[in-house]
Amino acid sequence: GSLASALRSLVVAAPVAARLPLMRSTLLGAAPTSQRRCFATAAATARDARLPDVLPPRGRLFGLGGEVERASALAAAPAWRRASDEWLVEYHFEELDSTQSFVEREYSGFDPTRLTVVSADFQTRGKGTRDRNWEAVRGQSVLVTFYFRFPLECSTSFVNRNAPNVTKVLSIALVDTLQWAVAASVPRPSVGLDLGIKWPNDVVANGQKIAGVVARAVVSEGRLESVIVGAGLNVNQTQADMDRIKRPVWPATSLKAVTGLSGGFDVAALRQQLAVNFADELRLFFAEGFAAFRERINAMDVLLRSEPAAREVRFRISERSEIEGEFAGVDEEGHIVIRTHDGRARSFPAGEIVLRSPEDSLRPT
Repeated sequence: GSLASALRSLVVAAPVAARLPLMRSTLLGAAPTSQRRCFATAAATARDARLPDVLPPRGRLFGLGGEVERASALAAAPAWRRASDEWLVEYHFEELDSTQSFVEREYSGFDPTRLTVVSADFQTRGKGTRDRNWEAVRGQSVLVTFYFRFPLECSTSFVNRNAPNVTKVLSIALVDTLQWAVAASVPRPSVGLDLGIKWPNDVVANGQKIAGVVARAVVSEGRLESVIVGAGLNVNQTQADMDRIKRPVWPATSLKAVTGLSGGFDVAALRQQLAVNFADELRLFFAEGFAAFRERINAMDVLLRSEPAAREVRFRISERSEIEGEFAGVDEEGHIVIRTHDGRARSFPAGEIVLRSPEDSLRPT
């Protein structure tokens, strides 16, 4: 059915026993009780959350071999940290083959009641969608992968309906993080910065791709229980670095290149802020599903904000089926909406947008 086609590219195999040297790990508090209730009362619980009195023995957390550091106190954390930190577990490496691959191997050892984020300064085999490589310069990008499990109180129908939209939720968190970084570091930008989302989930800045999202689902006993979702965000690369990435449509850029900030940005601060932003968005996602995000996604969509003529597209439903019409954003299920020339609005869980020019494809990248 439509759900199966939307999720076909998300399913991963069972994890393989593999271990890499952990550079740093931090446990930041206990999971709010609201997670066990599908976050129905997330806001109230977040206010009452506290750090645990007892942590696992050092070096034993999840059997990954890393040392566990306890946060001294929430009050001592940077001002941008919020209540969502209290169920975040963060692991950072100097180098990995891929944060996505690492999580796909190791997720069975993660605490299912927490949101785990794995990051690295450099990836030797970074993953993009459709098995493409993600190119990055050492220490100049935010390279992260998140793992979370849907609370057991979320019904199977709720999970199946909303899981394909996790990538869009992370895209929103990416845009919010970029806006935060620019506001904090570029008080008087020399040029305007137009941030948006290119369907289905790429993040673009001034018409150039600045971040991408890739996801896999974990299915257990017929239930889509958890999600592995990663992001690559170009931060401090020069435009010359970005121009080496061959992209005929939506060429690559970085935050430094597009803002002209000579000193660059604090990559670690962006990485941490992204984790907090995504954690906050997940609380709302678990409580209300994608319907709570639809308006924001459509407001951020660069094609929807373009001139009417630019919204006229061919939509490839399958290799043998295409329709023509106007791109009309996404509906409350997260499905793309195409308004055909007979006035009907048709929704599809997946497919490919093709612009008038064959080389100008808006396919997921």
